[in-house]
Amino acid sequence: MIKVSKACVVIASAAFVLAFAACKSNPNAPSSAGPASTAAPIASPETIDQFKLLLFADQSLEEITKSVDTTSSASGSPPGSLFASALSASREGKTEDAKNNLQQVLAMPNGESRVQLWAWKALRELGERPPADVADTVQGVVCELHNQAGVGTMAAYADGRARWVGGEGNVIGWEAPGNDAEIAGLVGELIRSTEPLVRTAPLSDKHKTPEPALDHFRVSILTFGGIRVVEVFGPEIDERQPVASVLTTSVKLLDALAKKSEKPK
Repeated sequence: MIKVSKACVVIASAAFVLAFAACKSNPNAPSSAGPASTAAPIASPETIDQFKLLLFADQSLEEITKSVDTTSSASGSPPGSLFASALSASREGKTEDAKNNLQQVLAMPNGESRVQLWAWKALRELGERPPADVADTVQGVVCELHNQAGVGTMAAYADGRARWVGGEGNVIGWEAPGNDAEIAGLVGELIRSTEPLVRTAPLSDKHKTPEPALDHFRVSILTFGGIRVVEVFGPEIDERQPVASVLTTSVKLLDALAKKSEKPK
């Protein structure tokens, strides 16, 4: 096996920075892919912090209900109303009713990955565990790389959606699963690249905080059973490590998203 030199790792990190710079250079540009890909301008630190927290889909049922208007469904309609009903039932000690509401969320057709992760988080809080054959299936991946540009965060989900948050608060959102072969392929590749890590990464009910230290790369693997976290010191990454493919694929996805968000020429 040929070892990747530290120089190659620096190049990979530089690609992350360069793609980040591409996002930063024109934050208000309309998307060349129409409404599928949107690039938002720099937001307040408070807004960005809240946005990042929701990427991990590990909020409690009460937190989910408060934040439901940030999902793709409006408050007062499924799945928002079902989360609200589950919270109300759980507060009244009607555990089975609460579980039934959450199971209805899971049964919704074409469900968003984060919504399903929230539902299973709430079910785990109520004592329910996901079936063994799906508990460790990767539903989403959140990659955090801390370099000189700040902490760049790339999230991709099994439903085909993706999010990018740059170190200075720029955001790209991909909201058209399956409508672009390149993006769909890279999202799938990133999800698959984390599967070898599931077997050994420790399991937690919440994502790791604070954000990774300078020159560190953190991968949070989102499953119905919880979050599995792997963190490495960037210069130590070589091609023998499974995390190397996660890093390189996240860079490729970011580059593709940045290009989709550029102003048409």
